[in-house]
Amino acid sequence: MKRLKIARVVFPIGLGKEFDYLVPESMNLKKGMRVLVDFKNKKKVAIVVGFKRESLYPQLKPIKEILDRFPSLSEEKIKFAKNLSKIYPYTYGEFLFMMLPPYLKKAKRLEASFLSKEGSEFKVSFVKADSFLERYSFWKEKIKKKLKEGSVLIFFPQISYLEEARKVITLDFKEVEIIHRQQKEKEIFNNWLKSRRRSLILSTRVGIFYYPEDLTLIVIEEENSLYYFQEEKPFHHLVDVASILAKQKRIELILAADYPTISTYYLIKKKKIDLIDKSKKKKKELIKIIDLGNYQKKRIINPLLGELLRKNIEEDKSCLILWNKKGFSTFVTCSVCGYIYKCQRCYSYLKFSFKEGKGVCPYCGKKTEIGQVCSKCKTGYIKMVGLGIEKLRMILKRYFPQTRIEEWEKRTSNAKIILSTSKILSSLYQDSSFSVGFILDIDSWLSRLNYEATFESFVYLKKLSYLFTDNLYVFTYNKNHYLFENINEDWRKFYEKELSLRKKLKLSPFGIIAKITTRAKNENKLLEKMKNLYNKLKGRGLEVYGPFKEYPFKLRGKFRYSLIVKAKKGYFLRKVIKEETAVYRSSHLKSAIVIK
Repeated sequence: MKRLKIARVVFPIGLGKEFDYLVPESMNLKKGMRVLVDFKNKKKVAIVVGFKRESLYPQLKPIKEILDRFPSLSEEKIKFAKNLSKIYPYTYGEFLFMMLPPYLKKAKRLEASFLSKEGSEFKVSFVKADSFLERYSFWKEKIKKKLKEGSVLIFFPQISYLEEARKVITLDFKEVEIIHRQQKEKEIFNNWLKSRRRSLILSTRVGIFYYPEDLTLIVIEEENSLYYFQEEKPFHHLVDVASILAKQKRIELILAADYPTISTYYLIKKKKIDLIDKSKKKKKELIKIIDLGNYQKKRIINPLLGELLRKNIEEDKSCLILWNKKGFSTFVTCSVCGYIYKCQRCYSYLKFSFKEGKGVCPYCGKKTEIGQVCSKCKTGYIKMVGLGIEKLRMILKRYFPQTRIEEWEKRTSNAKIILSTSKILSSLYQDSSFSVGFILDIDSWLSRLNYEATFESFVYLKKLSYLFTDNLYVFTYNKNHYLFENINEDWRKFYEKELSLRKKLKLSPFGIIAKITTRAKNENKLLEKMKNLYNKLKGRGLEVYGPFKEYPFKLRGKFRYSLIVKAKKGYFLRKVIKEETAVYRSSHLKSAIVIK
């Protein structure tokens, strides 16, 4: 049989193209190996994806060097990359390079070999329980069993969550490997190398691309977390990618959370996902809805809130107040000319922070000195407008001068009123040392321009309710909102209501919506290109809205416009977006795509 002399290789570029290179006689080259080649007069690392006998190009460059002793990427991973490229607007070459640690994207040698293993049954289940500890107690026995066969990969939404979980998991499993983006390049490589066989791996979403060949089980903790979605290149959702991988390898996927996403619940109803409900039933109504419609003045500290706080303090109960606005004020303005201070890099209002003594951008974090006199007109004095959590603390201190009031991060055991943002829910352990809770900003959650706002508010309220031994009071001017109809009843009632509304509006999971956000330094050229993209998508039969200015319109020095695209079928929408945005891949215009 005549020896194959031409290798097909791919690079991490937006061109969906394979390149031909000549294989020298002395090379024992295999599919999946990394090689060093000349590409555009530069030495580049490429991945061999196949061989051929003939090429259309007569003058082929030879492969300079083999970087692997054994293939660093298996046939299975090449297939996985191709499957991902079918639903996301990226080439499979880009996905293949994402499966390599950054250290191996350079001309570094690799001596290791990897053992490939396929499972026997693809199965997805959702474990519902009120806390991580309860969920972990259920699936840890499954982990012990699967580790005898191969590796297990557990995902966490944030690094802080992962680190807290590690303390619990290492009590049962002495050897675990940790992989996340904030590790140094060599550290990621070493952990990746150590986790190739029969390993228990804890990771954030990036770990899905670093999975070992002998993977037997995937667990996604806090499945409903927003942190599992990657909006920037390469945009993807961890649950979708993990499902594709588990199905391809025929292994088990466990989703775990206190409440499922709407899409997961829909698949539970369709019996495509098994529901394992370990949540505890509450004996009484914990969430109390307080109607503020009778109060003409919209004050944060209204008489009813003041009376409830006073009563609970007298009974020596601890109170937690939720207010999701950091700093002292929400914006800074001039008392004479009305000039509002904005971030120079973003078009967002600066929040004033007493802790920093400066204006702080809520998006990029840039800090700006704020003088006492307006920098614009040089005559007016500066006013701090709006209510941040620092200002709320000062107001409460006037009402309760003898009461110790502290913010959650710096709380002490003798504080009676604790103030917090939603960050309190980022902790792995649910601190249930509070007696009573007060949510003052649920209306701002519900008023967000996002069709997921009501569902996210429902999960927010339910999670918060676990923190209190007595009641959680929710203050609202919108008491008749359907969110509150069944808030203390079986969780499925809310999900059924949400599904029925989404079915009428043809929203996920009954339809699919994409948001395409582009950014560039030149506003006029950006708007022109977005109008052009609008016409192209409209011409393909899609329902398109926009272009809209994003808020903030300018972020980190770049202007931003968005299009909203609606379709019945996800495959068609993804295909069209992939084709029509391909022209922007190599331009100065950058895009982020959200598909739900």
